[in-house]
Amino acid sequence: KTVPVRVLATMASEDPLIPLLRVKGGVFDEDSTGFAAKKLVWFRDTDGAAGFCRGSIKETKGDKVVVEQDGNHRRHEFSELAVDKVNPPKFDQSEDMAELPNLNEAAVLYNLQDRYASNLIHTYSGLFVVIVNPFQRLPIYTDDVINLYKGRRREDRPPHIFAVADQAYRDMLQEDEDQSILCTGESGAGKTENTKKVIQYIAHIAASGKSTNRTERKAAQVAQSRRKTVGLALTTSNDLERGQLENQLLRANPILETFGNAATVRNDNSSRFGKFIRIQFNAEGFIMGASIDTVLLEKSRVVTQSSGERTFHAPYQLLKGASKELKAELLLEDLDSYKYIASKRYDLDEIDDITEWGETNEAFKVYGMSEEEIKEVWRVVASVLTFGQLEFADGPGDSHQATLTNDAAAQKAASLFGINAAALTKSLTKPRIKAGTETVQRAQSKEQVDLAVKALAKSIYEKLFLWIVQRINNSLDQCRGRGSKHFIGILDIAGFEIFESNSFEQLLINFTNEKLQQLFNRRMFVMEQEEYKREGIDWEFIDFGLDLQPTIDCISGKQGLLPILDEQSIFPKATDQTLVQKFDQCQKASTSYVKTNLKMKGDFAVKHYAGEVVYSIDGWLFKNRDPLNDNVVTLLKESTNPFMQTLWSASAPVTHSARQRGALRTVAGLYITQLKELMDTLNNTTPNFVRCIKPNHLKKPGVISPQLILDQLRCGGVLEGIRIVRKGFPNRVLYQEFRQRYQLLTPGAIPKGFVD
Repeated sequence: KTVPVRVLATMASEDPLIPLLRVKGGVFDEDSTGFAAKKLVWFRDTDGAAGFCRGSIKETKGDKVVVEQDGNHRRHEFSELAVDKVNPPKFDQSEDMAELPNLNEAAVLYNLQDRYASNLIHTYSGLFVVIVNPFQRLPIYTDDVINLYKGRRREDRPPHIFAVADQAYRDMLQEDEDQSILCTGESGAGKTENTKKVIQYIAHIAASGKSTNRTERKAAQVAQSRRKTVGLALTTSNDLERGQLENQLLRANPILETFGNAATVRNDNSSRFGKFIRIQFNAEGFIMGASIDTVLLEKSRVVTQSSGERTFHAPYQLLKGASKELKAELLLEDLDSYKYIASKRYDLDEIDDITEWGETNEAFKVYGMSEEEIKEVWRVVASVLTFGQLEFADGPGDSHQATLTNDAAAQKAASLFGINAAALTKSLTKPRIKAGTETVQRAQSKEQVDLAVKALAKSIYEKLFLWIVQRINNSLDQCRGRGSKHFIGILDIAGFEIFESNSFEQLLINFTNEKLQQLFNRRMFVMEQEEYKREGIDWEFIDFGLDLQPTIDCISGKQGLLPILDEQSIFPKATDQTLVQKFDQCQKASTSYVKTNLKMKGDFAVKHYAGEVVYSIDGWLFKNRDPLNDNVVTLLKESTNPFMQTLWSASAPVTHSARQRGALRTVAGLYITQLKELMDTLNNTTPNFVRCIKPNHLKKPGVISPQLILDQLRCGGVLEGIRIVRKGFPNRVLYQEFRQRYQLLTPGAIPKGFVD
């Protein structure tokens, strides 16, 4: 149950370390001799439900051991290598899993389970923090808790996302280096919520109006004054005290979530795009502005959704929340009449679309948008829905000439687009193309027209989304880079995905995570080895980033999957089948590529760091080309609606359909460019890692699914990190403790009064 705030205040006054953040010491003490005698070990649960079971070794037979399972007293025989030691009780609910004397998968899972049962959702694992989604509100993000972490060393406070944020902020100032905080995890793990907490913390300590320091107070007042001049100041009495960046960025969240989030089978508010939030600071550490970069919007969701899932929240908010007058003006119909809203899952347990409609429009106003401008945004959403209502049929006999069968829908769509209905229909069914020096009309079949409509609908929505992001950035980045010395970047991006059916989108997401994991491996072990060097330990350098290089080369190398896909996308006669054949031919020598076989339910597989993923290649060439009907694009550029013209103007944010050096820019091509820019940025920062874990699919507090957590620990690189640490020196102890314990063995080795 949620602890009331007044109770929290009492606990805070009694103990500065709130019980929800740290377990009381001394609870798990046990005689070490008695524990060792039990010979406790972990072994894999044969049913798989519990992940691991605990038992004690009763007999040893060569390289085999007989283990008696706790609880039911059943006996099992295992190889010695198939069991792992249990840690002594004093390490139960350990705050840093890297300090566990027996570091193994079972120990990590048990520690996380045990802490989660006590509502201790934050746990360190060496250089990063693991956060298990509590699926409930916990009073551990208040101003009082912020003050517990402000300026404190990590080891002096319990694990917390605030500790990561504070470390990044202090390192930026002290080391004079840009920082990044990488939040990863699967859908529903809490990435976006933890991103908000980082923003909340940084805004509080870097622009806190409550500070007694006159310089800090003045900086916050100047920030408030600057925003007033552009009509962005908020009106509540607590705004100055809460920090302006927090207010501005949190007001951006309702907008971004409306147009970029959707309900999936796992999460009612899943982010279907990645974002990198860059918070800019001056030399004194005060916030100067912010900007948001976005990657990989899942625009295919605009026109199609899997069973039990929804399209983006925006259409539902519009159709449920708009007034009758606005619905009439935007020519809207009932919610269940639109083809682009395929799923009948209209209502959500965790989200009220009508309430969110109001919050989205209020947030628009915070960013200085007029009522008319807001209406134009919703007009584009309505136009995409209506455009999807167009229906076509093939001509009689052998004729492949498509014809429009519902002129009313075309009239509505054209009206919303601000173009001529007859011209729209003709451009779709008989587009004019260049044939040598002449321009001719080409007949289009029903299938071709349907695909063209979907491609245009996706592109229009994507352009609207990118325009909204640009509009937010224009408001947030008041300094325009002037006076900005360093930044902290916060990455919120989809984690590694393995579904029953994995397509083009999963390959892109998984490749992104492959690159991030390589960054994680290199960064983590570089820091490990620097510590070994400081300690004077004899050590041979190991580059763990190279472990992932074969898979990275398999996907993006010269003969990688994405370059081959781009190459094949140029050829009109290329098919999905010829694409797979090309993959098989070019990846013969790759150790990360697996050809299809009778057991495989797909066309090929890739061995990622998190596991082997089977991919189905249906529609990859079309998805990569995502061609737009140039005739319709020309009409939209010349629309009588100024806002529609703006979306298609040369100054609009670049989408995949932009042409570069005369060649069509593919989805894969733009993605590789965006990923390179992101990785270049991250490589020039000091990264801080946050791994978000979803404990169960039921979205219920207190419920643990062991195998689900193990899969995420593997996909999130936590187990990989443990492997790296174990290659080095996983067991370490502070010098003072080491001296106290072992100096009696060599009484003359350390001079009296010597201090390290």
